Amino acid sequence: MSPHLGGLEVAAESICRLYVEAGCRVRWVASRVSPPTASQYGERILVPCFNGLEQWLGVPWPVWGPGGMREIARLVRWADILHVHDCLYFGSAVAAWWASHARKPLLLSQHIGFVRYHSAILNGLERLAYGTLGRWVLRGASHVAFCTPAAEEFVTGLLGRRGVSATTIPYGIDTERFAPPSPLERNIARRTFGLPEDHRIVLFAGRLVEKKGIDIFLEVSRRRPLEHFLIVGDGPLRPGKTERVTWIPFVPPEQMEKVYQAADVFLLPSHGEGFPLSILEAMATGLPVVTSTGQTFAGVLEQEQVCLAVERTPVAFDKALNHLWETPGLASAMAARSRQLVIQRWGLNAMGSRYLALLRALTGKS
Repeated sequence: MSPHLGGLEVAAESICRLYVEAGCRVRWVASRVSPPTASQYGERILVPCFNGLEQWLGVPWPVWGPGGMREIARLVRWADILHVHDCLYFGSAVAAWWASHARKPLLLSQHIGFVRYHSAILNGLERLAYGTLGRWVLRGASHVAFCTPAAEEFVTGLLGRRGVSATTIPYGIDTERFAPPSPLERNIARRTFGLPEDHRIVLFAGRLVEKKGIDIFLEVSRRRPLEHFLIVGDGPLRPGKTERVTWIPFVPPEQMEKVYQAADVFLLPSHGEGFPLSILEAMATGLPVVTSTGQTFAGVLEQEQVCLAVERTPVAFDKALNHLWETPGLASAMAARSRQLVIQRWGLNAMGSRYLALLRALTGKS
């Protein structure tokens, strides 16, 4: 959870808030990767962990200490149901073990599939982890909610014929909060972040790791002197001081809509994604999207003509931006269609009602 930011954290935040608003008593446990002022505030509980793998290798896999495991054991006794996010996290495995031991139902939201790294060793370790720990957690779940097409495709292949009880529940976006800005709102957003008001703004939002393609984004910025590039996020691959690039390591989640309002296009040269929540937020704000081809979600968006999906190279992304700006009406048409599609398919209320229905079915309580 915050202050560690990512699409999974934002999705979990939305689900937690929906549960609370529906009258559920909720306790949300996550890793304390950056110590906040307290270990618990409201329904949130942060437990100590070791997060060296993300710091050194860009692999977010925090390892909990005894305190975190004791916290889960205590809350499993208290709860009627456990809801965990992704099958490979240490905390998810601990929760699955205790849920099985206490005979409590376990709802698992799977957000991603297999993430390919440049390192053959990391890829091998990931396959081993999914084939052992991941398979055990998935098969032990009472029900699996697939958040993305990539997650569904991967898990179906991983488990084979035995499968699991599963449902597809796409992400939900607050389309009132993430909405196209007026010209005045756009200018205010740009002033807020110290951005030029007379340049096109190309936005990247995500963790600064190889998977997200921050190196490609920076190379594209060097090729395009007439645009300004905005990076929002932090991680091991931090950019140096670069001309025409503004880097903001952290923006509070409640202010992220202003980031999208300041931009003209969202560019994410990532790979191995499930369905980046940042792309849906950009689409809801009315931004055209440029991303990498070959990903399941990119194929879906291409069919709907709401994104440009290109080869994962700086040259290809550079050409895509040229095509976007030089084709009359293309950017505005993509933006309008993107907004409409998010409202139709990825609304927040639809996601919430489906999760609440699962809670009722799995617990037998209304």
